[in-house]
Amino acid sequence: MSKRKSRQYRGKSCLNCETALDISEKYCHQCGQLNSTKKLTIKDFFEEFLSNFYAYDSRLRNSIVSLFTKPGNLAKEFNEGKRQKYANPFRLFLSVSIVLFIVINFNNSKEDALQGWDDQKFEENTVTEKQTDSLKYDLLGTDLNLNITSKKHQIKFHKDSIYTKKQLENDKSHIEYTITSFRNFHLKYPEKSTEKSLIELGFENDFYNRFLFDKTKFFKSNEIGSEVLDYFFQKLPLLIFVSLPILTLMFWLVFYSKSKNYTEHLVFTYTFYTFLFLGLIVFNLTDYISSRSARFLQTISFSILFPFYLYKSLRNFYQNSRWKTIFKFVLLNILFIPFAIFCLLFILFLGMLFF
Repeated sequence: MSKRKSRQYRGKSCLNCETALDISEKYCHQCGQLNSTKKLTIKDFFEEFLSNFYAYDSRLRNSIVSLFTKPGNLAKEFNEGKRQKYANPFRLFLSVSIVLFIVINFNNSKEDALQGWDDQKFEENTVTEKQTDSLKYDLLGTDLNLNITSKKHQIKFHKDSIYTKKQLENDKSHIEYTITSFRNFHLKYPEKSTEKSLIELGFENDFYNRFLFDKTKFFKSNEIGSEVLDYFFQKLPLLIFVSLPILTLMFWLVFYSKSKNYTEHLVFTYTFYTFLFLGLIVFNLTDYISSRSARFLQTISFSILFPFYLYKSLRNFYQNSRWKTIFKFVLLNILFIPFAIFCLLFILFLGMLFF
């Protein structure tokens, strides 16, 4: 037994929350802190650190083992009160999703390196392709001139220029050029207010245009599409985390029961998607070694493993009969598309709101 836990060092009040304690109490019954007045030593410090780390590590291990061996059991036991045995489902999901997107980003870096090598090969063949293209141009004749004129009309706008609403009305890409025009105008006239800038550019001074103009001030360049995609990729774990409560409504409606409240359904949703994300981590790590093996695993998982895992999770968590579970499983799949679309719109809305 650690000396810090010895009876001789126990106090009559908690040093953390000042709750009155009995000398027999090893831990504070209010906040859970160790009842000890002994000064902290290096040995005590590391013992406490290792014990806390092992406690969390064992919960993490129990959670992952349960997810892979007993579908739906983690959520069931966590809702029944066995919460010291498992890691918090919400924190576990967020941690796993962050790891997933780190792995995806790492995989994308590998693909970018391969793409760079392909681009080099492409440049080596440019001369040959140009010669072939020149022969095609000779054959196309007048039709080519019409196509060139049409293409020139399509690319007449430039991202580094400023255009008014009237100039952009007939262009299909007016949204992108509207954003870049707003940004360029603000860079050129930073002293002008949003309202005055919109008037000079010929845009209505409404909520949408003011919101859009103010958001363009935060872009670092005129490569709007790339910046938006990078932003959503970085924020996706958090955005998915806050959108899953919407998807939980689907489970709550299909498996409605007075014995289970919304939060219990929410715990199930997070644990199920934690398993899915762990599977995606395995796919991406496998893809780094062998793309063919990764594609095989994905095909088997999405066609057989994940649907079967969901069925078993539903059966174990909600304790319904086999045929009732199958019926509700089919119903969930029907409802998934509209709920997924709504969640996607919600993610996009949150992303643009906090950009």
